[in-house]
Amino acid sequence: MRNKKSHPDPATALVESQRSDPALINAITFWADATTGSASARRDDIRRDKRRAVASFFASSRKHPGEVTPADIKQWQAELEDQGLAKVTVYARICHLSSFFRWAMKDPVLGEHLKSNPAGYAHPKAPRPYQTRSAKALTTEQVIALLKVVKGKADEGSLTGQRDYALLLLYFATGMRRSEVIGLQGGEVEFEAGRLVIHGRVKGGDYQGREVTDPRVRSALLDYLRNSRRLHVLRDNGPLWTRHDAAGRPGAPLSSWSFAENLKRYARQAGIEKIHLHQTRHTFARMVAERAGSLAETQDALGHRHAATTRVYVQRIAVKKDKYSRHILETLELPEVDAHSALSPTAVKEKE
Repeated sequence: MRNKKSHPDPATALVESQRSDPALINAITFWADATTGSASARRDDIRRDKRRAVASFFASSRKHPGEVTPADIKQWQAELEDQGLAKVTVYARICHLSSFFRWAMKDPVLGEHLKSNPAGYAHPKAPRPYQTRSAKALTTEQVIALLKVVKGKADEGSLTGQRDYALLLLYFATGMRRSEVIGLQGGEVEFEAGRLVIHGRVKGGDYQGREVTDPRVRSALLDYLRNSRRLHVLRDNGPLWTRHDAAGRPGAPLSSWSFAENLKRYARQAGIEKIHLHQTRHTFARMVAERAGSLAETQDALGHRHAATTRVYVQRIAVKKDKYSRHILETLELPEVDAHSALSPTAVKEKE
């Protein structure tokens, strides 16, 4: 068994690296900026996660980039796994580190000290997508308990609670992706008679409209915008979700990271040990599959291009619903049979 030792979390590592080697942290910052798409709705979150991941490696290894070996990368991987991090998280952090080395090797100054990418030699095998505990669907009981907690915050008059309740209803009711909901602008939401219509770009770059007919989603969103005195964003096309807490600048766009942190606190109060925002999409997929009994319908609801992707979300489809047998046999003019009069297989066996 490996000896476990205490390691700073990524946020602390970033601060420690800034103090001990400001030149390195500047390089990490330049790399994160250069390798993160400017059009991404989660650009700030992604850049922060990248900086923290790479800084945590150098805080752990205490080596200059030119001194790092593949063995150091494997040691760091072992340390992350000892901390109980999910395989996908460990893999993502090593990917960030490998990206940093690739970028540094092309830099005229840093490249002089780097002969190769040590992370490239020590890169772990990519885990299967979404096959982690955090990506599994929540049970119906867990969803009910979670919504009850958040609704309680909203009913107390908390703007943060009202915002998060509307957000959570939208995630569960539509199965939309993390960035698709958090990045919504007021002009992308239309309130029509009896329905809510959401317009925006989905994964792959396509522009799509989505209808939400359940009045509870519409009501929760209107309550939040009205009580926060932000109905004007529907005309001004400002961010639909903003911060209302002391930790951030009031009125600043809400980041998915901030909402995910709130979600973890709500989950603990609801008796859910671990939660990940992406579980809302998996939960939507499970409930649609149970209702529709069709992989094709579930695929369409999720907006997947390929059925293989949907199968990752839905391991087992419930019994396919019968929509046609009654119509077909009535068309054939067969006599009706009382369904309750037919004996069950067990009753037939007992009768024999």
